[in-house]
Amino acid sequence: MHHLFNGLENILQALDGYEVRAVGGAVRAVLRHDPLADIEIDLATPATPEQVLSACLSAKLATTTPGLRWGTVTVHLAGRPYEVTSLRQDSYVGGSRYPTVSFTQNWSLDAARRDFTINAVYLSPDGTLYDPYGGEQDLKNGLVRFIGEPATRLREDPLRLLRFFRFCGHYGLGGLIPEVVEAFHQAAPALATLSRTRVQKEWSRLLQTPQAATITAEVARLGLMDAIQARLS
Repeated sequence: MHHLFNGLENILQALDGYEVRAVGGAVRAVLRHDPLADIEIDLATPATPEQVLSACLSAKLATTTPGLRWGTVTVHLAGRPYEVTSLRQDSYVGGSRYPTVSFTQNWSLDAARRDFTINAVYLSPDGTLYDPYGGEQDLKNGLVRFIGEPATRLREDPLRLLRFFRFCGHYGLGGLIPEVVEAFHQAAPALATLSRTRVQKEWSRLLQTPQAATITAEVARLGLMDAIQARLS
């Protein structure tokens, strides 16, 4: 079993019969050989939220469900939370900021709804990497790249503008092709439609990244700071 899953045997045993993979940040840490001690480990599975809850109940695992509407069951082991999220598709209808969620057993559909290639990386307990959009290579190149059309993904959720730069603060300021810059300028006014709390939280996380000074300077150079500051004040 891959060392990322050390300590997660109870979850894997509870969900025996359902495939389980780590996804996102913890997988990026493995690919970059970053320390795992403080990394949140998120898991994905074709099991529905009800099946996950039932399996954890049978295994007497402690669970909470603040993210149940998004298909997430939080399992608590040895004082640490692990989010187990069912594979899903997100549909944005009528300009709604919140997607309509439908669950699936298709890993490709789950990957396609994620925002960046380096988010759509999955690792199985046996160490097999599932990387449909080339996220591993993008990590090596310091490239943050949208899955699909940047303008479309930003219309779905304008907060992805800040998420893009936060990821650049961790992994490198790549991916700023003209198409992306134009999409950012189109999306920036829509930040005003988001809650201040969401914007402030994302901006705060950006400022804690290793390359925060470089990233904020780039945000200012691109003329995006006014729209962001208007939502922070």
